[in-house]
Amino acid sequence: MIFVNKQKKVEGQLDLYRQTVSECYQGFLDAIMRYYQCGDREQLTDDYHKVHKLESRADDIRREIGVMLYSKSIFPESRGDILNLLEMMDKVPNQTESTLGMILTHHIKLPEELRTMIVELLRLGDLCIEALLESAGKLFSDFTSATVAIGKIDQLESDADVVEMNLIEKIFGSAIYSDMQKILLRDVVVNMAGITDKAENAGDRIRVIAAKRMI
Repeated sequence: MIFVNKQKKVEGQLDLYRQTVSECYQGFLDAIMRYYQCGDREQLTDDYHKVHKLESRADDIRREIGVMLYSKSIFPESRGDILNLLEMMDKVPNQTESTLGMILTHHIKLPEELRTMIVELLRLGDLCIEALLESAGKLFSDFTSATVAIGKIDQLESDADVVEMNLIEKIFGSAIYSDMQKILLRDVVVNMAGITDKAENAGDRIRVIAAKRMI
């Protein structure tokens, strides 16, 4: 019974970690939409600090899980897989925070004419992260469903690549931006698309873990 309780506690922390990653990205989405609506840097600063706190909280939970796994000798056969996966997943909130931080510190104004495409890129990122977290939640209980969810990520990441390429082409093909604006906007777009890249990398790790469990 003691072992079962310890295992449940770890599973609870894993659920909390997934929830925090989701909240971090949702905070990022909300921040971008508010910035588009009002362009208020004070609001953007507040939003950035909220996202930063969520990213830091995800880090703390990940470290707590590591301590619990080793100190309580839980999931000995899966310990390395869980920790490696969490390290891969942690790159998602990291990328989210750094992208918002770039917009804030570089005083980047997001052009209205790019809004539709940027929102689409972020929507794909949202779906990608949702699929990643769904898959991670099923990894040790339903390998088949976990793998199916990962399959969604591959297509979403490919769709995001297309939007990223079209955005960059539109930015550099425009005569209304200065050369510096083009470089900054490109970097923001690349960083936004990088969130889906990080999710896909974590998804690849889940695919490997699931394959090992099904052997």
